[in-house]
Amino acid sequence: MGKNRGFSVIELLVTIIIFAVTMSVILGLGGGKISRTGLKSSANDVIGMIYKVRMRAAKENRAIALTFTDNGYKEHFYESGIWSPLLTSSSDPDDTLATGTSFASYSTIAFNSRGILIDPDTLMIKANITLTLQSDKGEGIKIKVLSYGGVKSKNSWRNWSEYGGF
Repeated sequence: MGKNRGFSVIELLVTIIIFAVTMSVILGLGGGKISRTGLKSSANDVIGMIYKVRMRAAKENRAIALTFTDNGYKEHFYESGIWSPLLTSSSDPDDTLATGTSFASYSTIAFNSRGILIDPDTLMIKANITLTLQSDKGEGIKIKVLSYGGVKSKNSWRNWSEYGGF
């Protein structure tokens, strides 16, 4: 009896098929996960910035706004009837969104000196405002800022999650 060395053609084909199926599952699902990761990261950055601006308004005892653009956001303060940009570091990583993420709807969010959501034009207390972040894959996250400053988020694959206020 002779010893068989190596693999048979059937064994090689089965191994290649298993490898191909595994890679297609990983790569097929991985693209969505990368998109979602960037979207979640941007949403967390925006939520963090909203809380930062709210706390800064209360701490500095003045109205501060967060203006959203298609790919980022900037802080402003209210003085003598006009909104002026706050001076921040030009290398601040919090002023842009993750690659492949943009605002589908954007606006300006402002807080008065007590951290209450206000209309940036009239300075009157405002009801809730909703921002929508969207990935280049079409997935989205809605961020709702409540009048008392709390934040909720809802994405296209889960329900609303609430973040507490201060």
